[in-house]
Amino acid sequence: MERQATTTTQALLKAALGRWRESLLVLACLASATYPDASHAAESEASEAAIQAAYLFNFARFTEWPANAFVAKTAPLNACLLGRREALANAMISLNDRPVQGHPLRFFQPERTEELKLCHLVFIAEADGRRRTQYLQMLASQPTLTVSDIEGFAQEGGMIRIMRVGTRLRFEINRAQTQKNGLKLAADLLNLATTIVEPDSGASR
Repeated sequence: MERQATTTTQALLKAALGRWRESLLVLACLASATYPDASHAAESEASEAAIQAAYLFNFARFTEWPANAFVAKTAPLNACLLGRREALANAMISLNDRPVQGHPLRFFQPERTEELKLCHLVFIAEADGRRRTQYLQMLASQPTLTVSDIEGFAQEGGMIRIMRVGTRLRFEINRAQTQKNGLKLAADLLNLATTIVEPDSGASR
């Protein structure tokens, strides 16, 4: 079962590494991808983590950061994980050094809160609501794309929430928060979102 889960993970991640002009098709395919049910726990966890990692990789492809977010034109694009999520960490590690808009992707897990300022993209897996709120407050003034799969994340001030719809993973976007933090999401990415969340007036579309 473990070998089958590993094979599934590798196949899904391979699909995420197409050329930029193919990324939109990749995202559309990911939205239709299914993964095993909970009765096959190891395979299900690895498959879901692989799809999430593929989403994160492609979210980065469709996000424009302000120029001052990088110390140099070829500086790494740092993808971070807050909270314990071993399967996702392993999937992200396998994407290290892949190019994203001219930047090599680098994954790490911050050990100190001051390291958050180095992150361009953060997946927040922290289950504790108070700590999650603290993280969002710390990131509120910097151009960091925040992503999670926790219910209500986009309404809390997070930017993108990956969510399960039946046997598929979809995502919703808090567009106002991305704009507030100086990030620009491509129109194609916005069009693929299941929902565009407007916290002040409810969800639209």
